[in-house]
Amino acid sequence: MSATLEPSAQQDIASVRPGKTASYPRPRRRVFGRFIRLTSAAVVLGSLAFAIFSPMRFQFPVNTYATITPAQKWLLVKGTNGQLIARTFNYQTGMSDGYRVANFTTGSSISFTVDPSLTLGRHVAVGDTVGWISSSEMQERLVVLSGQLAAAQHVLAVSATGQKDAVVGEAEQRLRAAQRQRDEYQTTVTRTQALFDRKLIAAGDYENVQSNAHKLEDDVSIASAALEAARTGAKPEQLALAESNIAALKNEISAINSRAATFTLRAPIAGVVTPTPSGDTLLTIGSTSEFVAMVPIPFSDYPRVAAERRPLLNIPGYSRPVRGRVVAIHHEIEVLFGHRVVLATAVLDSPPDDLLPGSIVRCSVECGPLTMREYGTLVFRNAATGAAAGSY
Repeated sequence: MSATLEPSAQQDIASVRPGKTASYPRPRRRVFGRFIRLTSAAVVLGSLAFAIFSPMRFQFPVNTYATITPAQKWLLVKGTNGQLIARTFNYQTGMSDGYRVANFTTGSSISFTVDPSLTLGRHVAVGDTVGWISSSEMQERLVVLSGQLAAAQHVLAVSATGQKDAVVGEAEQRLRAAQRQRDEYQTTVTRTQALFDRKLIAAGDYENVQSNAHKLEDDVSIASAALEAARTGAKPEQLALAESNIAALKNEISAINSRAATFTLRAPIAGVVTPTPSGDTLLTIGSTSEFVAMVPIPFSDYPRVAAERRPLLNIPGYSRPVRGRVVAIHHEIEVLFGHRVVLATAVLDSPPDDLLPGSIVRCSVECGPLTMREYGTLVFRNAATGAAAGSY
């Protein structure tokens, strides 16, 4: 007899008998997933530990912004008392290259004229005329000095050419009379000498004749000197005084002309005419040969930048890569948008045409490499500094 089992019993037996229908998918999947998670966590932790404690260094530039300015700027400013002040500021050195002041006497009329050819954006070269200054006081002084010079030169000419013809003729006549008297008396001197040699006259009479002869000779000499003075004019000392007076007048006129020449304003730098920032600024010229970038360095990055010698500056986003060198760092903290910064000055190398003064650009300053741990500390410090600044 064949025994038959109930369906429920058959199912119970099949559930406990090993065969093709038995499988264990769920426990294996759980074990494999746990292994993957543990392996990934170990790799991440290992990588993080390696990054933190590894001595390897990486480049982390200082990312910031910069303002582009001309390397030099020349300004002509009107002073509070009417004087004109011309000064040149050198943004590369951060100092003024000097200034010149033109003062004018109170009450004189002053006018300044800008060269009509100068327009905004026009390029000027070194030495180009940019304007003129005229002063009524200077013109009046030149007129007075020119008149005095002409009078002094006329007096010198009269003194040097001698007296008028009538005076010269009178002196010549006196000389001829003195010579005639001397010649006529010469016969008396000859006859007296012969008598005295033969001892026919007394010694006293002889001496009187000789004395009269000497007096007549002196009269001739005096008349000759008077004629010479009448012909040549004043004595040398008087002529020297007149000549020195003329030289002094000429020097004063030359000094005023030189001063007037300085009132022709010429451009001391090559550049373009830029807009004037205020009413007292009459003219501004910015150089185009070199550009300077004013770079605010976060105070937390200041030690890194200061430790480098002329660090490299990069400015992206233009027709060609823009590079420069940091040439100076201001040793003074400033607050910019609530952050403490230290300004640095960088000189750009051959900036492209599409980089214009006044632009605010993104830039990066290359510094020495850091380890990941040092960089993390720096990031945390920057975040803490920014949070502290935002709380004020």
